[in-house]
Formats: sequence, C-alpha cells, structure tokens
Amino acid sequence: MIAGDHEEEITCHCPNPGRLLEFLFPGRELFLEKRRDREGPGGSPGGRKTEWTAAGIRHGEAIVPLFASRANLAAEALILGKIIPEILEIRREYPVGNSRFDFFCEDKKGVKHLVEVKACSLVEYGAAMFPDAPSQRALKHLEELAELAGKGYCCHVLFVIVHGKPEVFIPNLHTDPALASALSGLGRGAGEPLGKKVPEAPVLVHAALVRCEEDGYASLICPSIEVDLSHGGLAASDKGSYLILLEMPENKSLEIGALGTVSFQAGWYVYAGSAMKNLSKRVSRHLRKGGKQKYWHMDYLRPYGGIIRGLPIMSYRNLECELAGDLGNLGGRPV
Repeated sequence: MIAGDHEEEITCHCPNPGRLLEFLFPGRELFLEKRRDREGPGGSPGGRKTEWTAAGIRHGEAIVPLFASRANLAAEALILGKIIPEILEIRREYPVGNSRFDFFCEDKKGVKHLVEVKACSLVEYGAAMFPDAPSQRALKHLEELAELAGKGYCCHVLFVIVHGKPEVFIPNLHTDPALASALSGLGRGAGEPLGKKVPEAPVLVHAALVRCEEDGYASLICPSIEVDLSHGGLAASDKGSYLILLEMPENKSLEIGALGTVSFQAGWYVYAGSAMKNLSKRVSRHLRKGGKQKYWHMDYLRPYGGIIRGLPIMSYRNLECELAGDLGNLGGRPV
C-alpha cells in the first residue's frame, strides 16, 4: 500500500474463491476495506486474522468487486424484482432440508421461488463465463434445485456479472465441464421459448449485469443478459486442446527422447497439445511431477519445473498447431 511517499507491505484477506488469473498482475490497483468488528449483511469477518480486506480491483476502466458474497446484496436490491415479477416476500438464507439457499421468494400468485446467486467476474470477448475455478459447491446447488423443482418450487440460478460489456453468458466449460454439462441438462435460459431445441428444464438460469463504483455502490446496467447453455455436449465430450505453463527456475540441459540434448534457460515455457478424448486426464497427467513413463516431450521437462498451470480448451477441432502459431506471434521463442 502506498500513501504519499510512504510504501508499506500489508497482508489482506481476499474474499473471492476464484482464481482471478486475468486480474492479479503486479501494479494493479486494489481497493482495500478496513475490517470492522461487525460486518453488515453479506459480510463475514468470522475471526479473520487480517486487518484489511481486498474489496475490489481496477481492471481497465472497471472496478471489479472481489467480495463474492455481496453479490447477494445487489441481487436483492436490484435484480430479484426484475426476474420474479410481483414479489410479496423475500427471505434470505432459506433452509430446505439439509440445505440453505440464498433467497426464498413468494409472488402474488402464491408461487414459491428458490434463488441461488453466483458472482461472475470472468468476462472476455463479449462473453461472461462462470466459474473461473472448478466449483463443486455450485454443482451441488444446481442438483439440489433441480430436485426441489420436482417438489413444487420454482427454482432459479442468478449469475450477477460484475463488470465488462457481455453480450452473452455461458457456463465455463473449459474450467468446469461438469457444471457446464449439468447446466445444459438441468437449466433453461430465462425467456427462452420452449420447443424442440429448448426442452423444458427444472431450473431457470438468469444473468444480469451490474456496475460497481469506487465508493462501493452498485447500479443495475442490464437485468437480462442472454444465456447460452448449448455447449453442454462439448463439455461432456471431454475433448479439445490445451496449454501447459511451466516455470524453469534455473538453466538445465536435458536429454529429451529422440531430440537429444536440449538446453533450457531459466524462465517460463508454454507447451501446446491436444487430446481429442480424455482431455481432463491428459492435462492432469502433465501436471503430475512423477510416477509416469516418459512419453510426451513435456514428461522430460516436468520433473525439473517449478510452478505449473494447465489451461484446457474444449473444442471439437484440434487447435494445437493454431495455438502454437499464436504463441509464436506473441513473441515467444520456439524450443
């Protein structure tokens, strides 16, 4: 933290379960919130050891809120009345059986609604995507809502998009294919007409766009972003291409199969590959440091690497050569 000419390093809590890979770069401006003894609705200090909370981050011209649980506040104040007309009652943290849902609502017709809210911060190239890290919790909530829809509730999932100019919301099939596949089977975009291409589904899926200002207040920009759940088949197919990002902490000369001796300078390496079946297993295999036979060139390099990340890309086409070419266009040097 910098105040005038004074620079101080502090520890703060980030209340966001996502990876946030597109935000967390050196030099980005963070908005910190000093911890209070008691938080308002949606906050949860709960015995934290840090004095500060990372409440937001500047991303281009946008302020991206990082307090994911506070999406519920925006949903209650700005959105619920748009997606459920003529609401008479709203209850927070509503228990049903062994589960608890973000909202219970009842409308003038006596229809009982259950609503789960998810904050969506990943927005690129006109598409908002959720989640940016695998979310077993979101999958569990979806499956529970689908079951409760059969017991008379009208069930909803609301994705609150917190920045950008998205034209469409899609499940992030690259990061969480299980959730994308489930949404395709159990959900229906709100407003989509029923027909041959859009079968009736037990859970209505909504996406709305809000904008957050520096003072922490949010405004509703669009109450209904188009929802596209059509990629469930691709998510279930588990095929596509991938990038492996690997750090080499020091210079190394290694024997790489038939390539012979190859010299690797310390730095970052990106490996492009494809797996037109069992993509998730292939990426997991590359990430393991040991316990495997050397088959791919990456297998020879992995034991000496440090930080490693796998980036799967679901696709019906093999994109390996295109990805490698694009990496070269970015200024990378082929090895």
